[in-house]
Amino acid sequence: MKLLIFSDESGRWNDGEYYIRSWIKIDSEQYNLLRKEVIFAKHETGVKELKRDKFKTNYETFKSIFSFDFTVFITISQPSHFEKQKYNIINEINKVDLPPIKKQGLIEKIRERITYAVKQELFFNYFEKQHIENSVQALLPSEKPDDYEYYVDNPQYKQWGDIAKECGIKNIEIIEKSEEYPGIELADVVCGCISDKIKDDEKAKTIYEECIKGKMLNMYNEDTPNPNLIFFKDFSDKEKKALNIFR
Repeated sequence: MKLLIFSDESGRWNDGEYYIRSWIKIDSEQYNLLRKEVIFAKHETGVKELKRDKFKTNYETFKSIFSFDFTVFITISQPSHFEKQKYNIINEINKVDLPPIKKQGLIEKIRERITYAVKQELFFNYFEKQHIENSVQALLPSEKPDDYEYYVDNPQYKQWGDIAKECGIKNIEIIEKSEEYPGIELADVVCGCISDKIKDDEKAKTIYEECIKGKMLNMYNEDTPNPNLIFFKDFSDKEKKALNIFR
């Protein structure tokens, strides 16, 4: 019986306070049941694609999807931690003389775009890679690569799949139309509610307590605590305290 991992993200890699990923682990038999329940609930509510806002609005109908057997793992990083890092390559780029162009503003725009691209590569090959590696360690500690498959909602970084393969994930599919994959829709709901809970949203608190908390995997595991703070040592005591709201 194959294990399926669905994942979605909340937040931007270079903007905002948090970048969050949810990981849903479910076996294929339970997923078939969950899929049917999501399709039925969509029909009942007229919802075409299940997102966190639609879930919140139609909570009484959609909360039944949490009755199935699956586990949730959350990884959280902070873009500000990435921006505080000192990367020599950025300094070197700023030193490089670009080809002479009459419009000085255009030169600066080119330099800005090059710097942005380099920062994006660094984030996803450093921070995002840690998100992925920690998910594998927590969710699949002993499974063989052929025993599971990852389904990931279309990510911000197009080479995401290549990074995942470097982390040992053999089978992975990037999903363009999340409305056709209830597992991705569920990951979006979980990720969104975790993000809203951190912002002290009352509805998200209720959803977390009634639906998500009981599904959280290894909350007290020393190696991969859940939620999992990426590069834990970079978090200040104040930041850790702000996120100590899940247990």
